[in-house]
Amino acid sequence: MSPHTCAVRRRCTATLLLLTLQGTACQAWHTEDVAPQAVLETHQPTQLRVTRTDGRQFVLQHPVLRGDTLEGVWQVGGYGTPAPVRIALTDVRQVATRSFSSDRTVILVACLAAVVGGASAVIYAIAPD
Repeated sequence: MSPHTCAVRRRCTATLLLLTLQGTACQAWHTEDVAPQAVLETHQPTQLRVTRTDGRQFVLQHPVLRGDTLEGVWQVGGYGTPAPVRIALTDVRQVATRSFSSDRTVILVACLAAVVGGASAVIYAIAPD
């Protein structure tokens, strides 16, 4: 395998890693201070984390408000067959939406810079003259 091919593979791997980490690390759940009705009207989220008054949490996919009931699809543990869920608004303690987190993004970039810098230092230290 030529050195050029190895370099291209490393760049592709690093790019895929960065894209994967960006999708997970730069997003966070943000608790909303307004009623679920207002959240659904203003944000129209595809995911909504609902905390019930009994403390149980559900991440509803494609939530909609029908009358006084919040409806959506929930996957048990994130796996398996999605099941429809209906939660009365009187049973909802709080809702949260996923959105961009600048703090997490800064930490991610700093960690990636440290890893790349450390890897570069190691490669430079062990590379033959």
